[in-house]
Amino acid sequence: MPPTLRRSCQACISRRRRCDRLWPTCSRCQTRRKTCEYANVPLSTTVAWPLRLEIRKDFDPRVVSFLASGLGSYPASFARTLKTHFIHPDLWSHHNPPAPIRDVHALCQLHASTADKDAVLSLFTRRISILLRHISSPATFGDLLASSQALLLAQCMLIFNEDPLSPYSDAVSDMLYHLGHNLWQQAPIQLSSTLSPHQAWLFGESVRRTIIVAFMLRSVYSLLKRNFALRTPFVDALPFDRRTALWDEKIESWPGVTQDSADSMVSLHSYTGILENGLIHSIPVFEQYILAACRGRTVEILPYPASTYTTLNTLHASNLN
Repeated sequence: MPPTLRRSCQACISRRRRCDRLWPTCSRCQTRRKTCEYANVPLSTTVAWPLRLEIRKDFDPRVVSFLASGLGSYPASFARTLKTHFIHPDLWSHHNPPAPIRDVHALCQLHASTADKDAVLSLFTRRISILLRHISSPATFGDLLASSQALLLAQCMLIFNEDPLSPYSDAVSDMLYHLGHNLWQQAPIQLSSTLSPHQAWLFGESVRRTIIVAFMLRSVYSLLKRNFALRTPFVDALPFDRRTALWDEKIESWPGVTQDSADSMVSLHSYTGILENGLIHSIPVFEQYILAACRGRTVEILPYPASTYTTLNTLHASNLN
């Protein structure tokens, strides 16, 4: 069986039963009175998707500054390395990445090297209009993903170079909101059998991280302009792979990923709970951003336990909230 972005619950997968993917508990688990857990949140068959429920959240200004600085650094990092926490060069061919990735890379490099920043920012604005047209009618999901990633980079450039006194834009917020939802709705359930385990993992992880960054950027934008953000339960339910070190592994030394990686998948809410409870040491930068965006906390105030190292097996056995 080729690698999949599975939407069935873990109980039905393990018992090889058909899952009706009802949320939050499928019919089979409800009948058997079993805990129903999803690695990937299913599309509901009873509730119109997406459910636009939002909760107002206020963050410490230091947390907002940390997030703004981190997300604002993505364009410069991409200009240097063709890589960010949500864009991986190995997903696309080194010699022929998709046109949206090539174009936004050229703009990021131009911004880093030219003195006329305003002219380059104007080019970013025009590029966003072009990307939005591509996203509205992509030829493939790969095109949608590449255009979405390029748009997020362009939006990072504009948001964090904008006059702090400029008014809040509902259009920008809504665009980021729908970008994340559209990616999740249109993500393929089953991946091509021609993909290697490494390529399959990078594809799924790139989709998940791009969705997460879209919602993080939306929150930071609102926090900068209005001093509060609107959180959606959808974000907390997003799947997240705890094997975050794989993102920066070299292909030559990459240990490989089994076709069924369900044991490594948790909800974003569960993962940030693990971080907040001090169960992981030396938290990587991207996970620090996630912790700040989802929980409003930075690593400096986390209550670390006495142990200096926590393995994935230990985490899997721990209470995931």
